[in-house]
Amino acid sequence: MQHKSALSVTILLASAFFSAPSAANWTDAVDQRIAGDRSGVCLVATRIQDEVEHAASCADAGVDRELDARSRFEIGSISKALQGLLVAVLVERGELDLDQPVAEIWAEQTIPGDSEAPIRLRHLLTHTSGLPRLPTGFVPADMSNPYDGFDRSALLEALANTELEAKPGEAFAYSNFGAMLLAQALVDLTGQGLEALFDRHVFGPLGMEDTGLSGPTVQGHDASGEAVPNWDFDGDLGGVGAIRSTPADMAKWLVALLRPEGSELAAALERSQQALIEVGGQTVGYGWLHLPLGDGQVLAHDGGTGGFSSFAVVDPGHERASLILMDTSMLMQNSLADLAFHLIDPDYPLASPQRPALAAEGEVLEHYVGRYGLYQGDEPFLGDFTLDFTVDQGELLIQASVGGQVQPRIPLSSEGEGRFVQADLDLSIEFERDAAGQVVGLDFQQGPLSLDGRRQ
Repeated sequence: MQHKSALSVTILLASAFFSAPSAANWTDAVDQRIAGDRSGVCLVATRIQDEVEHAASCADAGVDRELDARSRFEIGSISKALQGLLVAVLVERGELDLDQPVAEIWAEQTIPGDSEAPIRLRHLLTHTSGLPRLPTGFVPADMSNPYDGFDRSALLEALANTELEAKPGEAFAYSNFGAMLLAQALVDLTGQGLEALFDRHVFGPLGMEDTGLSGPTVQGHDASGEAVPNWDFDGDLGGVGAIRSTPADMAKWLVALLRPEGSELAAALERSQQALIEVGGQTVGYGWLHLPLGDGQVLAHDGGTGGFSSFAVVDPGHERASLILMDTSMLMQNSLADLAFHLIDPDYPLASPQRPALAAEGEVLEHYVGRYGLYQGDEPFLGDFTLDFTVDQGELLIQASVGGQVQPRIPLSSEGEGRFVQADLDLSIEFERDAAGQVVGLDFQQGPLSLDGRRQ
């Protein structure tokens, strides 16, 4: 398995590009989308049309975490789109060739694949390298901070032990492994650290003074609203998801993408919006996914770490953009993509907040609380796979752990008579009772996987 009535504060920022006043009361949509959501998320939404506007909001009417346009968040995988801009800058400067084979960068390194069809830098950039989503053998020592301690040596060792899942260029498969290799390639090719490259070529020219690969952020929370630690990355691999920024800083980038003229990065900003591959129904460019919206195409990317989610959309054809930065992991709600799309296209429908599901009639959730070991036949599943069940806000939550790695708590929907489901994960749990009516075990089903659970 991987807060006063909703606060709504609009901060209008002066912009050289946008000056006309906004007519739409878009902040109501922000409040509506998260009001009462079980996660307790707080966020800052940014809408860029005739001007740059920010609105802060919290799901819980009794909570105000005092977020604003200068609050600093982990932006997660939106870092990949900023890394794409860095790549575009280096290409424009003649310092990078997207067709360069990875094997030429690490000549002494074992590289998977065929010399006739090698992995090239463009494949790493567009998720078409054939590499798996995560490095081979990647086993975090701490699931609450999974990338901490994973460095260049571990990355290249994983590369040497990898078999490609597809021929480079022939299939799209989102890969954090590839994004980290791309970051390390930029470092090794230029002889400069990744943060220095970002500062010199992206953050500095765009005036993003509060943006970097480390440093303080607001407190992040998991999907159940529990406070969790930041994620730490090796600096030179940070293009995968390490960037920390503010809505105000991120808006400077999005504005520059919509109106690149006059910027010292104009050529690179324009290049970064180009598509590079179309394969398997997916169009990808310089870190951005190219998606249909209304009568045109937009650039979009989401992001998520243990305690933060984010979503950005850029619509160059209509000169508009949106950004959602959240202090809570909202991956189970697609990082509020629907809200991001709605803010630039009001015809795009809003989803509803996820409120705590009521237990079915007659259910006493406390009967199921406890730890259960999972078994496949008579053998413990994966050695020590356990499930912990707790009750919060009237819901039963499940939390898996194995090998000392603890995963986030996930809410289950009650269907009655001891049956609970999580539709997004294709998961069902049916608790078992003994002759005295005590809960002693469970039947675990997830997709084709069927396991027995024994109460400990």
